[in-house]
Amino acid sequence: MESGSPPSAGFYDFLGWLDQNKQRVALGAGVAFVLAVVVGFFVWRSGQREIEAERALSSVPVAVVPGEMPPPGMAEAVAKIAEDFPKTPAAAKALLRAGTIYFDQNNFTKAQEQFDKLLRDYGETVWVPQAVYGLAACLDAQNKPSEAIAKYNDFTRAYPSDPAADQARLSLARLYEQTKQPALALDLLKKMTEGQQGAFGPGAAEAQERLRELYAKNPSLIPSNPVAPPTMFSPMPAPPTNASLLTNLIIRSTNAAASASPAAPNILLPSPNTNAGK
Repeated sequence: MESGSPPSAGFYDFLGWLDQNKQRVALGAGVAFVLAVVVGFFVWRSGQREIEAERALSSVPVAVVPGEMPPPGMAEAVAKIAEDFPKTPAAAKALLRAGTIYFDQNNFTKAQEQFDKLLRDYGETVWVPQAVYGLAACLDAQNKPSEAIAKYNDFTRAYPSDPAADQARLSLARLYEQTKQPALALDLLKKMTEGQQGAFGPGAAEAQERLRELYAKNPSLIPSNPVAPPTMFSPMPAPPTNASLLTNLIIRSTNAAASASPAAPNILLPSPNTNAGK
């Protein structure tokens, strides 16, 4: 437009262009409308699938009596939810729960498969720490000490303040002893009893007892000028059985309804090794 043209000239030029290209404009508008409808449908459907997945997960009962084996078929029913509703938050939660139930049934191979799948397909979910711990516990239970040590170390390094971190450290110390590495077990237990892991955690008392047992089995590890260990820990009650611990934590944590920002459950998967700590 020339500088001497009136301001309305540009508007009339646009109307002329619009009249000449009205079919193309109509087609473009139609395409944009269709795309908006399709995107809206997929957003709506995604939300509906998440709701359906959470409903399906909550429909599988988990309130079994502590100490008893889960009913047959429960793990399979939970795992199927992950297959039926892939890429949903409930699917990741279902894999965690299925793995935990399989572990409680001593089916460690199937439990490992669930934790592996969760880590492989849902690496950004809040359930990752529990899956890493569960994987370490499965390897431990299958008597694969080298692999279990590596995975427990992955867990404690990545999540040092997790509620399961002390249990992982105690399992590590046991595996170090089992694999003839008492010096590594000593270092780990001393850090736990001296608060070098950031604070005195719930496993400090048991670590102190393990430390005494380790010195008794390996006198060469006793320092030349031993210092009497501090008596800062009160005796701890006997730990709950694997079944009751797992069941209680599942009921409290993983059977919750869907929420915008779900809190990660504190699921502990202690090794079924009955000689742990001895």
